Parts: sequence; C-alpha cells; structure tokens
Amino acid sequence: MPVEENIKKQIANLIDRSKSLKVGDSEYGQARSEDQVQECSGWLVSALNVVQLVCPKPENAFRKRAEIIANKEHGWFINNAVGEFSRILSELQRDIENGLLASVADRARAETFDNFLDHAKEYLKENLKNEAGVIAGVVFEDSLRRVCRKNGKDDKDEKLDNLISYLAKNDIISQTKAKRARAAAHVRTKATHAQWDEFDSNDVQITIDFTEEMILNYLDT
Repeated sequence: MPVEENIKKQIANLIDRSKSLKVGDSEYGQARSEDQVQECSGWLVSALNVVQLVCPKPENAFRKRAEIIANKEHGWFINNAVGEFSRILSELQRDIENGLLASVADRARAETFDNFLDHAKEYLKENLKNEAGVIAGVVFEDSLRRVCRKNGKDDKDEKLDNLISYLAKNDIISQTKAKRARAAAHVRTKATHAQWDEFDSNDVQITIDFTEEMILNYLDT
C-alpha cells in the first residue's frame, strides 16, 4: 500500500478510536479508569507521530498545536486532550483530501532515492560500473515517472522516451535536460538487459547527476 494510503488509513482509524476514548465519566468528565488513561496516552503518541509525518516542518500550525496537546501533562483529564486532538486530525484529514499529502509522499520518496543514489556512487568508486548502473537506472526511471504523474501525465505502460518528450513539450524540462534524460534512459535500458558493454562509468555518473537534479527540483520540495 502506498505511503499516502497508509497515512490516510491511520488517520481515519485514530479518529474512529477517539470517539470512545474521549468520553469521560458523567460527573466530572475525566477518564473512567486507569486503562482508559493508558489507552489515551498511547493514542496521543500515535496521533502525534502521524501529524509529524504529514507536517515535517516544526513551524506548521497543525504540528505546533498537536505537540502542545500531546506534550502537556493531562492527568485523569487526558480524555479531553484526545477529543481536542481528534478535531485537529479531522481538519488535517480535509487538507489531505485537498492534496497536502502528495507533497509529503514526494519528500519521503526523495529521501529514499537519495539513499539509493549514495549506494550507486559507492559502487562507482569501487569500479563496479554495472551494479551502479542498475541502481542509478532504476532510481532515474522511478523519479521520472513520479515527476510525470505529479504534472498530470499517466505513465502507465508509457515508454521512457515518450515521458521525456511529454515533459519537454510541456516546458517542465528544457530540451537540453531532455537530451540528458535520454542519456540516462539509455543506461536504464542497457543495465536492465545486462548489456554491460553498451554504457560506461561516465554514463552512469551522468545518470546519477541528472537524477539528483530531478529529485531536488521536482520531488524534494
């Protein structure tokens, strides 16, 4: 399941669970038992984790308020904190439906891609051109397809050259970058089919460099 759907599912689950946890006793409105206090405490930790994932910047309004609620000592009135926090999740859920989570997924994917490219660089340093080409090619293709989807292009069953043409035609990348993208696509194709003599270490380095630029400019924002 994609990261977006996992987070959406978790938020919906937290909101549903909060319905019973936020209910206090009829006389004072506090938690009804020690078990409820403990469950509320665990719920707040889980809820805060989700908010921090969706809102990675500390200055984000959702995150700032969520952290204040979660980090406060609530005692037996912790159920009220769950109720307040669940309202924040409901509002955050609306923002997610309006596209907020897509940028989060892009950043998460960008971090993963950076890690893979680091491995490709290490392979190049060790003169393992073939292994570096395989990794760099895979990350290039996945990055390119994600950039296309981000810009309204359905990439399913589309060849890399067609996707590159789409990005260039719509001025998302320049013709110069399109030429570099096709060089990277060449490495991807040849590495995939184990045609090791069809590319060299310089070709792999070009693929890594271009992919890093693409991630920085289109995904890591």
